[in-house]
Amino acid sequence: MMTTDAGLLDALADCLESGSTLVEALEKVAKAGQAAEQWAQHVRRSAQSEVPAARALGESRVLDGEELCLLSAAGTDAAVASALRAVALRRRRSLARRRAIRWGLLGPFALGALTVVVDPLPNLVTGGAYFWPVFRGLFMLLIVSLAVVAGIPALLRDPRAHSRALRLCSSVPGVRRLAALYAEERLTTALVPFVEGGEVRTAGLTAAASLLAWSPLGESLSVAARAVRPPSMPQPMGGLEPLARQLSLATNLAIVGGEASKRLEGRLAQRAEAITLLLTARLRLVVRIAAYALVVLFSVSSLAGMISRGLPGMPTLPGGAISPDQKELEELMKQLGQ
Repeated sequence: MMTTDAGLLDALADCLESGSTLVEALEKVAKAGQAAEQWAQHVRRSAQSEVPAARALGESRVLDGEELCLLSAAGTDAAVASALRAVALRRRRSLARRRAIRWGLLGPFALGALTVVVDPLPNLVTGGAYFWPVFRGLFMLLIVSLAVVAGIPALLRDPRAHSRALRLCSSVPGVRRLAALYAEERLTTALVPFVEGGEVRTAGLTAAASLLAWSPLGESLSVAARAVRPPSMPQPMGGLEPLARQLSLATNLAIVGGEASKRLEGRLAQRAEAITLLLTARLRLVVRIAAYALVVLFSVSSLAGMISRGLPGMPTLPGGAISPDQKELEELMKQLGQ
Protein backbone atom coordinates (compact mmCIF):
# COMPACT_ATOMS: atom_id res chain seq x y z
CA MET A 1 0.00 0.00 0.00
CA MET A 2 1.32 3.44 -0.95
CA THR A 3 1.97 5.88 1.88
CA THR A 4 -0.62 8.65 1.92
CA ASP A 5 -0.28 11.87 3.89
CA ALA A 6 -3.39 13.13 5.66
CA GLY A 7 -2.96 16.51 3.97
CA LEU A 8 -3.38 14.90 0.55
CA LEU A 9 -6.70 13.41 1.63
CA ASP A 10 -7.91 16.75 2.97
CA ALA A 11 -6.96 18.53 -0.25
CA LEU A 12 -8.64 15.86 -2.38
CA ALA A 13 -11.77 16.12 -0.23
CA ASP A 14 -11.88 19.90 -0.74
CA CYS A 15 -11.60 19.50 -4.51
CA LEU A 16 -14.31 16.83 -4.65
CA GLU A 17 -16.62 18.91 -2.48
CA SER A 18 -16.23 21.86 -4.84
CA GLY A 19 -17.85 19.79 -7.59
CA SER A 20 -14.75 18.49 -9.38
CA THR A 21 -14.59 14.93 -10.62
CA LEU A 22 -11.92 12.65 -9.21
CA VAL A 23 -9.69 13.16 -12.28
CA GLU A 24 -10.05 16.94 -12.06
CA ALA A 25 -9.42 16.85 -8.31
CA LEU A 26 -6.25 14.81 -8.80
CA GLU A 27 -4.99 17.32 -11.38
CA LYS A 28 -5.44 20.12 -8.86
CA VAL A 29 -3.74 18.15 -6.06
CA ALA A 30 -0.78 17.34 -8.35
CA LYS A 31 0.07 21.06 -8.53
CA ALA A 32 1.03 21.10 -4.83
CA GLY A 33 4.50 19.65 -5.38
CA GLN A 34 6.52 16.65 -6.48
CA ALA A 35 5.28 14.30 -3.74
CA ALA A 36 1.67 15.30 -4.40
CA GLU A 37 2.18 14.83 -8.14
CA GLN A 38 3.57 11.32 -7.69
CA TRP A 39 0.67 10.40 -5.43
CA ALA A 40 -1.90 11.85 -7.84
CA GLN A 41 -0.37 9.99 -10.79
CA HIS A 42 -0.52 6.75 -8.82
CA VAL A 43 -4.23 7.24 -8.05
CA ARG A 44 -5.01 8.46 -11.58
CA ARG A 45 -4.11 5.05 -13.01
CA SER A 46 -7.27 3.71 -11.36
CA ALA A 47 -9.39 6.82 -11.87
CA GLN A 48 -11.59 6.80 -14.92
CA SER A 49 -14.61 8.90 -15.74
CA GLU A 50 -17.08 6.07 -15.14
CA VAL A 51 -15.39 4.73 -11.99
CA PRO A 52 -16.72 6.08 -8.63
CA ALA A 53 -14.20 7.91 -6.48
CA ALA A 54 -14.43 5.37 -3.66
CA ARG A 55 -13.74 2.46 -6.00
CA ALA A 56 -10.82 4.22 -7.69
CA LEU A 57 -9.19 5.03 -4.35
CA GLY A 58 -9.66 1.43 -3.27
CA GLU A 59 -8.09 0.00 -6.43
CA SER A 60 -5.12 2.36 -6.12
CA ARG A 61 -4.33 0.92 -2.66
CA VAL A 62 -3.72 4.25 -0.96
CA LEU A 63 -6.16 3.44 1.87
CA ASP A 64 -6.46 0.44 4.18
CA GLY A 65 -9.47 -1.82 4.49
CA GLU A 66 -11.08 0.02 7.40
CA GLU A 67 -10.80 3.36 5.63
CA LEU A 68 -12.35 1.89 2.49
CA CYS A 69 -15.36 0.78 4.53
CA LEU A 70 -16.15 4.43 5.22
CA LEU A 71 -15.63 5.51 1.62
CA SER A 72 -17.63 2.65 0.11
CA ALA A 73 -20.56 3.39 2.39
CA ALA A 74 -20.43 7.11 1.57
CA GLY A 75 -21.79 6.70 -1.97
CA THR A 76 -21.63 9.97 -3.92
CA ASP A 77 -18.42 11.94 -4.48
CA ALA A 78 -19.66 14.67 -2.13
CA ALA A 79 -20.20 12.10 0.61
CA VAL A 80 -16.80 10.58 -0.18
CA ALA A 81 -15.24 13.98 0.48
CA SER A 82 -16.69 14.01 3.99
CA ALA A 83 -15.49 10.44 4.56
CA LEU A 84 -12.00 11.38 3.35
CA ARG A 85 -11.85 14.11 5.99
CA ALA A 86 -12.76 11.56 8.64
CA VAL A 87 -9.99 9.26 7.38
CA ALA A 88 -7.45 12.11 7.42
CA LEU A 89 -8.49 13.06 10.95
CA ARG A 90 -8.20 9.44 12.07
CA ARG A 91 -4.67 9.25 10.69
CA ARG A 92 -3.59 12.48 12.38
CA ARG A 93 -4.93 11.33 15.72
CA SER A 94 -3.20 7.96 15.42
CA LEU A 95 0.11 9.62 14.57
CA ALA A 96 -0.19 12.10 17.45
CA ARG A 97 -1.00 9.26 19.85
CA ARG A 98 2.04 7.22 18.79
CA ARG A 99 4.29 10.26 19.23
CA ALA A 100 2.90 10.95 22.69
CA ILE A 101 3.51 7.35 23.77
CA ARG A 102 7.07 7.44 22.40
CA TRP A 103 7.84 10.61 24.33
CA GLY A 104 6.38 8.95 27.40
CA LEU A 105 8.84 6.06 27.01
CA LEU A 106 11.86 8.38 26.85
CA GLY A 107 12.19 8.65 30.64
CA PRO A 108 12.00 4.90 31.39
CA PHE A 109 14.46 4.08 28.60
CA ALA A 110 16.90 6.74 29.90
CA LEU A 111 16.66 5.29 33.42
CA GLY A 112 17.19 1.82 31.99
CA ALA A 113 20.35 2.96 30.17
CA LEU A 114 21.66 4.50 33.42
CA THR A 115 21.03 1.22 35.23
CA VAL A 116 22.96 -0.68 32.56
CA VAL A 117 25.93 1.66 32.96
CA VAL A 118 25.91 1.57 36.77
CA ASP A 119 25.34 -2.19 37.21
CA PRO A 120 28.91 -3.40 36.41
CA LEU A 121 30.68 -0.56 38.32
CA PRO A 122 31.91 -2.95 41.09
CA ASN A 123 33.91 -4.77 38.40
CA LEU A 124 36.18 -1.72 38.13
CA VAL A 125 37.23 -2.34 41.75
CA THR A 126 37.34 -6.12 41.69
CA GLY A 127 39.10 -6.26 38.33
CA GLY A 128 36.21 -7.78 36.39
CA ALA A 129 34.98 -6.79 32.93
CA TYR A 130 33.12 -3.49 32.68
CA PHE A 131 32.85 -2.33 29.08
CA TRP A 132 31.57 -5.60 27.68
CA PRO A 133 28.61 -5.88 30.14
CA VAL A 134 27.75 -2.22 29.44
CA PHE A 135 27.90 -2.73 25.67
CA ARG A 136 25.83 -5.91 25.92
CA GLY A 137 23.23 -4.26 28.16
CA LEU A 138 22.89 -1.18 25.96
CA PHE A 139 22.59 -3.36 22.87
CA MET A 140 19.78 -5.39 24.48
CA LEU A 141 18.05 -2.17 25.57
CA LEU A 142 18.29 -0.90 21.99
CA ILE A 143 16.73 -4.11 20.67
CA VAL A 144 13.86 -3.85 23.17
CA SER A 145 13.34 -0.18 22.31
CA LEU A 146 13.16 -0.90 18.58
CA ALA A 147 10.74 -3.78 19.20
CA VAL A 148 8.42 -1.53 21.21
CA VAL A 149 8.69 1.63 19.10
CA ALA A 150 8.85 0.11 15.61
CA GLY A 151 8.16 -3.63 15.81
CA ILE A 152 4.77 -3.61 17.51
CA PRO A 153 3.29 -0.88 15.24
CA ALA A 154 4.60 -2.75 12.19
CA LEU A 155 2.88 -5.97 13.30
CA LEU A 156 -0.38 -4.15 13.97
CA ARG A 157 -0.49 -2.70 10.46
CA ASP A 158 -1.89 -6.02 9.31
CA PRO A 159 -5.70 -5.64 9.60
CA ARG A 160 -6.21 -9.16 10.94
CA ALA A 161 -3.50 -8.83 13.57
CA HIS A 162 -4.84 -5.42 14.52
CA SER A 163 -8.37 -6.77 14.90
CA ARG A 164 -7.20 -9.76 16.97
CA ALA A 165 -5.19 -7.51 19.27
CA LEU A 166 -8.15 -5.19 19.82
CA ARG A 167 -10.49 -8.14 20.46
CA LEU A 168 -8.05 -9.48 23.04
CA CYS A 169 -7.77 -6.08 24.73
CA SER A 170 -11.56 -5.78 24.88
CA SER A 171 -11.74 -9.02 26.90
CA VAL A 172 -8.90 -8.35 29.39
CA PRO A 173 -9.98 -6.73 32.69
CA GLY A 174 -8.47 -3.29 33.15
CA VAL A 175 -7.38 -2.98 29.54
CA ARG A 176 -11.04 -3.40 28.58
CA ARG A 177 -11.76 0.19 29.61
CA LEU A 178 -9.12 1.56 27.26
CA ALA A 179 -10.44 -0.63 24.44
CA ALA A 180 -13.99 0.63 25.07
CA LEU A 181 -12.77 4.23 25.01
CA TYR A 182 -10.92 3.58 21.75
CA ALA A 183 -14.05 2.01 20.24
CA GLU A 184 -16.08 5.05 21.26
CA GLU A 185 -13.54 7.35 19.61
CA ARG A 186 -13.69 5.39 16.36
CA LEU A 187 -17.47 5.32 16.48
CA THR A 188 -17.94 9.06 16.92
CA THR A 189 -15.37 9.81 14.21
CA ALA A 190 -16.84 7.33 11.71
CA LEU A 191 -20.43 8.51 12.10
CA VAL A 192 -19.75 12.19 11.37
CA PRO A 193 -19.78 11.84 7.52
CA PHE A 194 -23.15 10.06 7.64
CA VAL A 195 -25.16 12.56 9.67
CA GLU A 196 -28.11 14.14 7.91
CA GLY A 197 -30.67 16.35 9.62
CA GLY A 198 -29.72 15.28 13.12
CA GLU A 199 -29.81 11.56 12.29
CA VAL A 200 -27.29 8.96 11.18
CA ARG A 201 -27.89 7.27 7.84
CA THR A 202 -28.16 3.48 7.77
CA ALA A 203 -25.00 3.28 5.65
CA GLY A 204 -23.07 4.94 8.48
CA LEU A 205 -24.32 2.43 11.04
CA THR A 206 -23.37 -0.46 8.73
CA ALA A 207 -19.91 0.97 8.05
CA ALA A 208 -19.29 1.59 11.76
CA ALA A 209 -20.40 -1.97 12.54
CA SER A 210 -17.72 -3.27 10.15
CA LEU A 211 -15.08 -1.03 11.72
CA LEU A 212 -15.98 -2.17 15.24
CA ALA A 213 -16.53 -5.87 14.56
CA TRP A 214 -13.99 -6.63 17.33
CA SER A 215 -15.95 -4.63 19.91
CA PRO A 216 -19.32 -5.28 21.59
CA LEU A 217 -20.40 -2.04 19.91
CA GLY A 218 -20.22 -3.81 16.55
CA GLU A 219 -23.19 -6.07 17.28
CA SER A 220 -25.17 -3.16 18.73
CA LEU A 221 -24.51 -1.14 15.59
CA SER A 222 -25.80 -4.01 13.46
CA VAL A 223 -28.96 -4.06 15.56
CA ALA A 224 -29.29 -0.29 15.16
CA ALA A 225 -28.91 -0.58 11.38
CA ARG A 226 -31.65 -3.23 11.18
CA ALA A 227 -33.94 -1.25 13.48
CA VAL A 228 -33.94 1.96 11.43
CA ARG A 229 -37.49 3.17 10.84
CA PRO A 230 -39.01 4.88 7.79
CA PRO A 231 -38.04 8.55 7.30
CA SER A 232 -41.52 9.66 8.37
CA MET A 233 -40.98 8.27 11.88
CA PRO A 234 -38.62 10.01 14.36
CA GLN A 235 -35.37 8.24 15.16
CA PRO A 236 -34.60 8.23 18.93
CA MET A 237 -31.04 9.38 19.60
CA GLY A 238 -30.47 9.76 15.87
CA GLY A 239 -30.91 6.01 15.38
CA LEU A 240 -28.27 5.17 18.02
CA GLU A 241 -30.61 4.13 20.82
CA PRO A 242 -29.44 0.44 20.88
CA LEU A 243 -25.94 1.69 21.80
CA ALA A 244 -26.98 3.87 24.72
CA ARG A 245 -26.05 1.43 27.50
CA GLN A 246 -22.60 0.79 26.05
CA LEU A 247 -21.63 4.44 25.57
CA SER A 248 -20.43 6.87 28.21
CA LEU A 249 -22.73 9.49 29.67
CA ALA A 250 -20.86 12.30 27.88
CA THR A 251 -21.29 10.61 24.49
CA ASN A 252 -24.98 9.90 25.08
CA LEU A 253 -25.51 13.53 26.07
CA ALA A 254 -23.70 14.69 22.94
CA ILE A 255 -25.98 12.52 20.80
CA VAL A 256 -29.16 13.65 22.56
CA GLY A 257 -28.16 17.32 22.42
CA GLY A 258 -27.02 17.08 18.82
CA GLU A 259 -30.25 15.43 17.75
CA ALA A 260 -32.37 18.04 19.53
CA SER A 261 -30.43 20.98 18.11
CA LYS A 262 -29.99 19.43 14.65
CA ARG A 263 -26.23 19.75 15.12
CA LEU A 264 -25.40 16.10 15.68
CA GLU A 265 -22.44 16.22 13.29
CA GLY A 266 -20.71 18.96 15.30
CA ARG A 267 -21.49 17.35 18.65
CA LEU A 268 -20.05 14.01 17.52
CA ALA A 269 -16.91 15.72 16.20
CA GLN A 270 -16.41 17.57 19.50
CA ARG A 271 -16.94 14.41 21.51
CA ALA A 272 -14.46 12.49 19.33
CA GLU A 273 -11.82 15.16 19.96
CA ALA A 274 -12.41 15.02 23.73
CA ILE A 275 -12.16 11.21 23.73
CA THR A 276 -8.90 11.41 21.75
CA LEU A 277 -7.29 13.67 24.35
CA LEU A 278 -8.46 11.48 27.23
CA LEU A 279 -7.42 8.23 25.56
CA THR A 280 -3.97 9.55 24.63
CA ALA A 281 -3.33 10.72 28.19
CA ARG A 282 -4.43 7.39 29.68
CA LEU A 283 -2.44 5.28 27.23
CA ARG A 284 0.67 7.35 27.84
CA LEU A 285 0.24 6.98 31.61
CA VAL A 286 -0.30 3.22 31.44
CA VAL A 287 2.69 2.67 29.15
CA ARG A 288 4.94 4.82 31.36
CA ILE A 289 3.87 2.99 34.51
CA ALA A 290 4.52 -0.40 32.89
CA ALA A 291 7.92 0.72 31.57
CA TYR A 292 9.00 2.22 34.89
CA ALA A 293 7.87 -0.94 36.71
CA LEU A 294 10.12 -3.06 34.48
CA VAL A 295 13.04 -0.67 34.98
CA VAL A 296 12.56 -0.70 38.77
CA LEU A 297 12.47 -4.51 38.83
CA PHE A 298 15.65 -4.62 36.77
CA SER A 299 17.28 -2.01 39.02
CA VAL A 300 16.41 -3.93 42.19
CA SER A 301 17.81 -7.10 40.65
CA SER A 302 20.95 -5.21 39.64
CA LEU A 303 21.36 -3.71 43.11
CA ALA A 304 20.94 -7.11 44.72
CA GLY A 305 23.61 -8.49 42.41
CA MET A 306 26.01 -5.68 43.31
CA ILE A 307 25.55 -6.34 47.03
CA SER A 308 25.80 -10.11 46.61
CA ARG A 309 29.06 -9.75 44.67
CA GLY A 310 30.22 -7.34 47.32
CA LEU A 311 33.03 -4.80 47.47
CA PRO A 312 36.12 -4.95 49.68
CA GLY A 313 35.08 -4.13 53.22
CA MET A 314 31.36 -4.45 52.46
CA PRO A 315 29.15 -7.25 53.86
CA THR A 316 27.59 -9.62 51.37
CA LEU A 317 24.06 -10.87 51.31
CA PRO A 318 23.35 -14.28 52.88
CA GLY A 319 24.34 -16.85 50.34
CA GLY A 320 26.22 -14.28 48.26
CA ALA A 321 29.43 -15.51 46.65
CA ILE A 322 32.70 -13.71 47.37
CA SER A 323 34.81 -13.23 44.28
CA PRO A 324 38.44 -14.51 44.36
CA ASP A 325 39.73 -10.95 43.91
CA GLN A 326 37.69 -9.69 46.84
CA LYS A 327 38.85 -12.60 49.02
CA GLU A 328 42.47 -11.92 48.16
CA LEU A 329 42.10 -8.22 48.96
CA GLU A 330 40.47 -8.97 52.33
CA GLU A 331 43.28 -11.38 53.28
CA LEU A 332 45.86 -8.77 52.29
CA MET A 333 44.09 -6.14 54.42
CA LYS A 334 44.08 -8.53 57.40
CA GLN A 335 47.84 -9.11 57.03
CA LEU A 336 48.51 -5.40 56.87
CA GLY A 337 46.38 -4.88 59.97
CA GLN A 338 48.53 -7.36 61.94
